[in-house]
Amino acid sequence: MSDEEFESIDAIVVGFDEAERILASPTSPLELEKLASFIGLDALYEDYNGNIWRGKVVDTYGDTLVVVFEELSQLPPGLGQGSLLKLPAKALRQ
Repeated sequence: MSDEEFESIDAIVVGFDEAERILASPTSPLELEKLASFIGLDALYEDYNGNIWRGKVVDTYGDTLVVVFEELSQLPPGLGQGSLLKLPAKALRQ
């Protein structure tokens, strides 16, 4: 495995929409077209026990990403405003 496979950018959970989907803002400003390149990709969240939870970027909303954890009936433990998500940096190189 190469280092490229582990490259990621960070996004901070800034809130939730009316459907309880996660709104996350990248820690570095991105153009809207670059932001849209994350749609369909995984978003990773590490809980306080070190467990990795895999969500999916499903949409953008303004300058934020919309993330869902579809396989779960509830959000991962500890996930809330200020939580850190990891997004694959490869989306920015496409």
